[in-house]
Amino acid sequence: MSWFAALPAVVVTLILLFVPGLVVAFLLRQRGLRLFALAPALSVSLIVVASLAAPFVGIRWSILPVAALTAIAAAAAVAWSRFVVRPVGAEVRRRVRVDWAVVGALLIPALVVGFVLVRSIGDPEYFSQRYDNFFHFNAIQYVLDTGNASPLWLGTMTSPAGLPFYPSGWHAVVSLVVSLSGASVAVAANAAVIVVACAVWPIGAVFVTRTLLGRSRVVTIAAGVLSAAFPAFPFLPLHYGVLYPLFLGLALVPVALALAYLLLRPGKVGSRLNLALLLILSIPGISVAHPGALMALVALTVPFVFAFLTHRFLHAPDRRGRVAVALIGAAYAAAGVILLAVVRPPASQIYWPVIETLPGAIGEVVAASVYQYPAAHALAVFLVVGAYSAIRRGGYARWSLLGMAAVGSILYVVVASSPYEILRFWLTATWYNNTPRLASIWVLAVLPLAASGVSTIVTWLLRRQTLTWFRRATARAPQVAVILLGVLLVVLTQGSAIRQAAADIEFTYKLRPGGPIVSPDELQLMDDLDELTPKDAVIAGDPWTGASFAYGISGRRVLMPHLLMDLSDDAKIINTKLATAGDSKAVCDALAATGVDYVLDFSADGDFQENPDDYSGLEHLDRSPYVKLVEARGDAKLYQVISCEGSR
Repeated sequence: MSWFAALPAVVVTLILLFVPGLVVAFLLRQRGLRLFALAPALSVSLIVVASLAAPFVGIRWSILPVAALTAIAAAAAVAWSRFVVRPVGAEVRRRVRVDWAVVGALLIPALVVGFVLVRSIGDPEYFSQRYDNFFHFNAIQYVLDTGNASPLWLGTMTSPAGLPFYPSGWHAVVSLVVSLSGASVAVAANAAVIVVACAVWPIGAVFVTRTLLGRSRVVTIAAGVLSAAFPAFPFLPLHYGVLYPLFLGLALVPVALALAYLLLRPGKVGSRLNLALLLILSIPGISVAHPGALMALVALTVPFVFAFLTHRFLHAPDRRGRVAVALIGAAYAAAGVILLAVVRPPASQIYWPVIETLPGAIGEVVAASVYQYPAAHALAVFLVVGAYSAIRRGGYARWSLLGMAAVGSILYVVVASSPYEILRFWLTATWYNNTPRLASIWVLAVLPLAASGVSTIVTWLLRRQTLTWFRRATARAPQVAVILLGVLLVVLTQGSAIRQAAADIEFTYKLRPGGPIVSPDELQLMDDLDELTPKDAVIAGDPWTGASFAYGISGRRVLMPHLLMDLSDDAKIINTKLATAGDSKAVCDALAATGVDYVLDFSADGDFQENPDDYSGLEHLDRSPYVKLVEARGDAKLYQVISCEGSR
């Protein structure tokens, strides 16, 4: 399939992630870059709240509840803007002016990231062949089948008793793309990847950097180019895991960081009431996309809160005021401890070990090579210069961004190398003590600091007498300077680290014999299941061979949509007894209870890791009298169960 054929899914994704939020943000009197930066966070919030509310009012999941909630939110925004707040300062601009630096800052990463992803994924019908994608891929089909995208429901796919909460923002969005565009699950998921990585993430990165450092052309272009320069985000979550929910959540975090900074910064920043509302409205989308993204927001705003409390303490009019500030600080610290204790996965899932020595982890931070990527020398220089500039020149904004970078770096060093498990448990257990997740968060933390380093270097160079001619020439044609700086930064930052990230993604997605999980023959057979089996068919298969992907690919139900799930006794019997005791009462009862009438038999050579469970009942089916061959594609075979016909 060509990428041109996938354009409708990309367009639908763009509309879903921008239009609902644009409507609400516009009616809340937001304009300019802030309007467009806010749109994805508000859109995802509207989508996830609609997904949560729809089951309670008996509405099947579709665009209808999203449209209804957007209409309600729009009416509320009009009332809020008319009766609660007044337009203040830059929140409303009557003149429309195109800032070509912003256009370039958004266009460059869109092209660079888009090129890397399109080339690495290869075909829009390909999908990430990784452990977590068994769940994410099939969960999209589960949403479509059940008409329910609620975070209180999605976990029932693998746990019939239900999970108290599963972050379903990604699945809600992609399921809407499927239903509105007619694309397959794979194409819709890849369309969402492209839009989030090429549009949502860069606009957030540019917005937060300009909020912290000002609106200079150099800062703007630097932020845009740098959003495509770190392999740990947005690329790492797309081949490790695969971490689609966290990927979406972290892409939304920068705009919330900017709002938090504006809300807490001293001086005139417009209506703080409006800022608080916008931040609150962004939280549901970030939280339901992934709680780890919410906790990243909490962690990275610690320096903002500290700076705010310090400023208030130093400028308190009397002792009573200082005591009040101290009490607020204590309450904030206590709330942070409670959050760290509550917003974390079960202890049984927090098992990831350290991957580095302490000096090695610090070296990775300094060399901009977190998670053992090749050193990014240009990024390292920008970060060092940015840190030096912040320390030397000081100022509220620079200290804030330096503090944010320090928090991200400390969290990474702790998770990657700390020998003290209690420290890791308290600081990084929220993210499963998983180094790649903190590597991605590190990028959010340090990108504005790197942009500050670029600005410092460019300013220093332009002050040299030898470049006077260049300064005069570009003063007459600033667009030329913007283009030259953008091109130069792309050349400096698109090095071996990005090439490694691209190769990792290609390995994960590329369809080839022998792996990583699914072979071309196996994918072809799963593609044909809608022609080879009835619509109500239920298919068994060893999930560790990739057979479980059949659900998301074909829409046919499978016995095990994920590798790890709460198996019923009936499922266990089928997995262990079908091939050898297919006519026994236990197996017949299990087949009747589950509805299983087909089995996918894929080559065990494609197992991507050691299979820890017993699937002996699904092996050597070519020698079993209880099934018959329906279709074969190379080593991939589909069997129909022919035992127990009288009881089913």
